[in-house]
Amino acid sequence: MTSTNPPVTIPCSLSLAPCSLFLFPFLGFLCGLLFALPVAAQPDEPRAEPAAEALPEVEGASVELSWAEVRALLEQLTRYQLEGVGAGQRPPLDAMVHSARLRVTVGEGVLLVDGTVDAEVLVDGWTTVPLFPLPTALRGVSIAGAGEPARLVATPDGGVGLLLHAAGPHPIELSYAVAVDPKMGPKTVAVPLPHAGSIEVTFVADARLENVTAEGAVLVRSTGLRVGPGDADVVTQRIFAVRDPDGFVLDFVARRPLSGMSPSLTGTPGGPEGPTAVEPAAPAEPPRPVRYRADTGIDVAIDPAAVRAVVRIELSIHDAPLEAFDLDPLPGWELVKASLDGTDEPLRLEPADGVLTVRLPYPVEERAGLTLLLEQTNERKLAVVAAPAINVHGAYRQEGAIGFRLDSTIEGAAGRVEGGGPADPGELTLPGGVVAQVAFRFHKVPYAIEMALRYHEPRAVLTAAVERALVRVIVLRDGKTAVDAAYLVRNSRHAYLAVTLPPGAEPWGAFLGGRAVQLGQRADRPQVVLVALPRPEDAAGEPEPFVVQVTYFLRGDPVEDFSGWDFALPRIDLPIAVLDVEAYLPAEVTYRSVGGRLDWVAAIEAAPLAGWSAGDYRGTEVAGKARDKSGELENALWDQTVALTKGALAARFELPKEGTLLRWHGAIVLPDEPVGVEVTTRPAWLDRLVWWGSAGFLLGAGGLLALGLAAWAASRRRRGWLLLGVAAASAGAVVAARALAIPVARPYLVFLGFVVAGVAVGAMNLFRALAAMRRGPAAP
Repeated sequence: MTSTNPPVTIPCSLSLAPCSLFLFPFLGFLCGLLFALPVAAQPDEPRAEPAAEALPEVEGASVELSWAEVRALLEQLTRYQLEGVGAGQRPPLDAMVHSARLRVTVGEGVLLVDGTVDAEVLVDGWTTVPLFPLPTALRGVSIAGAGEPARLVATPDGGVGLLLHAAGPHPIELSYAVAVDPKMGPKTVAVPLPHAGSIEVTFVADARLENVTAEGAVLVRSTGLRVGPGDADVVTQRIFAVRDPDGFVLDFVARRPLSGMSPSLTGTPGGPEGPTAVEPAAPAEPPRPVRYRADTGIDVAIDPAAVRAVVRIELSIHDAPLEAFDLDPLPGWELVKASLDGTDEPLRLEPADGVLTVRLPYPVEERAGLTLLLEQTNERKLAVVAAPAINVHGAYRQEGAIGFRLDSTIEGAAGRVEGGGPADPGELTLPGGVVAQVAFRFHKVPYAIEMALRYHEPRAVLTAAVERALVRVIVLRDGKTAVDAAYLVRNSRHAYLAVTLPPGAEPWGAFLGGRAVQLGQRADRPQVVLVALPRPEDAAGEPEPFVVQVTYFLRGDPVEDFSGWDFALPRIDLPIAVLDVEAYLPAEVTYRSVGGRLDWVAAIEAAPLAGWSAGDYRGTEVAGKARDKSGELENALWDQTVALTKGALAARFELPKEGTLLRWHGAIVLPDEPVGVEVTTRPAWLDRLVWWGSAGFLLGAGGLLALGLAAWAASRRRRGWLLLGVAAASAGAVVAARALAIPVARPYLVFLGFVVAGVAVGAMNLFRALAAMRRGPAAP
C-alpha cells in the first residue's frame, strides 16, 4: 500500500519505523484510556464480551498502515468500546412511515384528500420512502418546514415514493384527488392511502351526502358542525381509523349532483380539526325572481293497443335557481315516469289547485332537462288522438315540436290544429332522435293538435326465413338411416325452430353455428323437436344468417332389388327458399327417381364416402341452382358428415366405403309442407344386360337398314321395304326405352351397324362381280 503518511510496521515483536517512534507513548496512553472507559462508564454491571475467533500465529509477518487507516481503526475501536456490539448493525428498514392524518372533502366530480404523513429515514444517504403502492393523482407533495417541493420517484412495484437524503424524521404534507361520478345516486369510491402504521381519515360530508359508510376502517366518532349562517352550511365530520389501507372504500348516496364544493369545507392539510370562525356577511341584495324558457319536444306513438307519448322539456333558467314549476293538467293521460337529467331519482308531480306541480330534487341553475312518459289505452277504439298539451306556467317563452308515429295497421290524417302548424318531419328534433310520419310545430300555448285515425286489419308478418336447406342422408342396405338436416336461417323475432321428424326417428343432437345446443321436445307431439334461435343484437340492421343443424337416426325398410325406397324429409315451421337433398345409398343397386315435389338432379355411381365427405362432388351438377352464396352452410355440413361417419353413426354399424350419390333440388317450400323423395331399385347386373342387349339390337337394326337399301337398289322393292321397316321399328323401340330411363345403349350404334352391314354387302357384291368377269359373258 502506497501512502503519503509515514508507514507503521508491526512485526511479531512490535517495532515501528523511525518516523513513527514519537507516536508510541501517545498510542500506549490512548489504548489504556480506551480499555479503562468501559469500567468507568459501567462500574456496577459486568459487560459480556463478544466471542472472537483466535487469530493465527504468523511468524515474521508485518503490516504497514497509514496514519489515516490507524485513525479510522482507533475511531471504530472507541465506538465499539463506548456503544457496544450493536453499534455497527444496519436497521432492518431503510425508511418507514409512522402515521398519516388525512382529510377528505367533496369537490366537483372529485374527492380531494389533504393531510400529513410522518416518515422517518433510518440510514444515511439517499433513501426512497414508499408513499403509495399504486399510481395516484397527486396534486402536491412537500416536506413540512422545508419550503420546497419533495422529490418524487417511481418505486420498482409501480407505486409512488419520496426520495430523501438525511436520516431522521420528516413530516410530509401531501394532497391528491380521486375521481367520482358527479351524478346523483349511490357512490362507491376506492380511496388510495399511504401504507402507514396508523392512519386516520376524516371525511367531511355536506348536506348533499347521506348514508356514509367506509369499508376497511372503523368509525371512531361523527360530529355535526356549522360552517356558515345558512341551513345548507351544516356538515358532518366522520373520523375513521383505517385497518386496511388497500381496501379503504367510501360508500355514500348523493342526493344532489356533486357540482361544486363549499369554500368553507376546504382547509389546510394537517391543520386542526373543525372549521374556522365565520365572519358576519354583508347584507345581501334582495333576491331576483327566477326566469326560464321552455322548449318542448313530444313524440306520440300510436299502436292498436295503446298510445304512448314521450315529452322532453328543456328549460333555460336565468337570474336564480329553479326549484319547482307548474304544468297544466293532462286529462286522459297516465303518467308512467318522470325523470330529471343527471339523476336517477324520479321526479315528484303533485296535483294541486287545478295544476300539476313539478318539484325538482334540488335547485337547478342554467339548464334542466325533464322527460315525461305518458300513456293512454287504445284497444282500436280511439277515433281521434290529441297530443298532450304541455303548458309550463311562468315560462316567458314556450315553443316546441310534435311528431306522430303510427302502426302499419293504422291510417292517420291531421285533424284540429290550433296554436301551431304542419312541419317537415326531417327537420324536427324529437325525443330519442326518432323521425315522425306526421309532424307539427307550436309557437304559443295553449295549443290543440289532433290526429284522426282509421284502423285496418292486421296481417301476420314473417319473423324468420330459411334461405337454404340441405338435407343429407346416409342409408345402409338393412335400412339403417342417419340424417343431417341443416338450415341457413335469418331471424328477427322467431323464438324457436320447430322441426317435425318422421315417425320412429330418434334425435341425436342439434348444432347452432357449429356449437352443440340442447334440443327441446313437445310432450303432446314427441316427433316435434325445438331449437332455440338467437335474436339479432342490432334490431335496426339486417339480421345475419346462421346455420341450424338437426341430426337424427331412423330405422327404415331394407334396400332390395326390384323394390322402392321412400324418404320423408323433416318439416319445419318456416318457409324455405332453396332446398337440396343428397342421399348416399348402397352400391350394386340402380336407382330411379319417380315423382315427388323435388327435381331430380343427378346420380353418381361408385362415389367413395370419403370423397363425398370431403366435398369432391360439391356443386358439380347443381351449379347455378343450389350454390350457397356464403359457403357457410356447406362448409359446416361437410365437417358434420365426417363427424357422423366417425362418431355415433359408426358406433351403430359399419359404413360402406363406396355407394351411389343421389341429388334432388327444389325451391319455395312452405312451412310444414310435406316433402319427400321416392326411387325404384333394380340390380345393377340387369342394367348391364339390358345395355348389351340393346346394343346388339341397334347393331342389327343398322345391318337391316343396310340390307334393305341394298335390296331396294337391286329392284327387290318388297324385300327392301320389309327390311327397312324392321330396322326402323328396332331403333324406335330402343329410343323409346331410353326415354323411359331404361339403361339402353345410345342410338348411334344404329349407324355403326349400318356401316358394318353396308361394308359387308358391298364386299359381297364386289366379289360377285369379279367372279362374273372371270366366267365371261353369259350364253344367249
